[in-house]
Amino acid sequence: IGVSLIASIVMAILLNTTNKVNIGYVNLTMFILYIAFFILFIVFNLTPIRNKLGMISEIGVLASGAVMIFTLLFYSLPDAWAYPYNFDLSGNTLFSTDFIYRFIGWLGGFLLSLVAGVAAYKILKHMELRYQKVFLYVVLLINALSFAGKAVQIMRTRMLIPPSDLTFNIIKLTLNYSDYFIYASILAVVIAAAILIANSRKVTSPYANNAQFRKLKAALRNRRRWSTCLIVCAIFAMVNLTVVDAYNNREPDEAPVEECQVTDTDMIVPLEMVADGHLHRFGYTTDEGILVKFIVVQKPGTTAYGVGLDACDICGDAGYYERDDEVVCKRCDVVMNKNTIGFKGGCNPIIIDYSVKDGQIIVPIETLVDHANEFK
Repeated sequence: IGVSLIASIVMAILLNTTNKVNIGYVNLTMFILYIAFFILFIVFNLTPIRNKLGMISEIGVLASGAVMIFTLLFYSLPDAWAYPYNFDLSGNTLFSTDFIYRFIGWLGGFLLSLVAGVAAYKILKHMELRYQKVFLYVVLLINALSFAGKAVQIMRTRMLIPPSDLTFNIIKLTLNYSDYFIYASILAVVIAAAILIANSRKVTSPYANNAQFRKLKAALRNRRRWSTCLIVCAIFAMVNLTVVDAYNNREPDEAPVEECQVTDTDMIVPLEMVADGHLHRFGYTTDEGILVKFIVVQKPGTTAYGVGLDACDICGDAGYYERDDEVVCKRCDVVMNKNTIGFKGGCNPIIIDYSVKDGQIIVPIETLVDHANEFK
């Protein structure tokens, strides 16, 4: 655990400060190591092998278990460590509300994992050996299947194995059902917790006096509490993975494409139509059937207007939407400075030719047709 924590922090730094790490091959190595030592772990745990090899088998179990712990953490943690590095501050400081909220969420994720891990340890520690083996093997097998599918995906992508219907189906299943591996692991530990609760309701061990009885009863109560804690953590994780994730990735409400006056050569937008400071979206359909959209927004505290395509050079035609009176990119969630809309750079809308005359914004149709490729 200690080595994997240090190694994953180093990897997180390298991934975010250099481009010399091929993370695909690193992950492939972790997947292969995990699967190989998972097989060794099972072999060394077989009763005939343990009886024949004795201490060598014990060392093999410990060594293979240690390697699996390392590969799991080293694969999972670099992105987790680097998450604050990739926070979009949108020009805000580290002490902004947005950063603090995101940091609390990031820290909360670590704390949830830590508490759930301690609870799982406490539960398995007090279960019968046969139950320990069953649940341990189930969770390790789930990870092995997930890693095997990801390994095939990397090897096929990098042409390390020839393409075939079998590898294609494995990759498809791995991608389509990636979350189900997590759900299966959560379900396994919840079942383990439920079994321990059921087996910890009454004192069945012998006792000599009331003091011993109270001690045994307190131990059972402690087991039930840890089991309940794990179930709560599991429910919280499932809600995060489903409801919260769906809410976080929901399609934002965007301004509809409004109608305006269209002549043979121009699109004409009256200034009073867009003088409310909000984002307004307009569009022109070319002869090829491509809808070319542009946005107009009045700049704060001025009579000037920002005009640009509903697309940028970085995120393509993802477009923009309005959130809390701010213009935000739908793809990367970057907040636009309204005063810079109409200028080139960053995630700002692609600039287009337009003019303001007689209280109207005039956008040449020829300009929109020239940018049709942005919306194909």
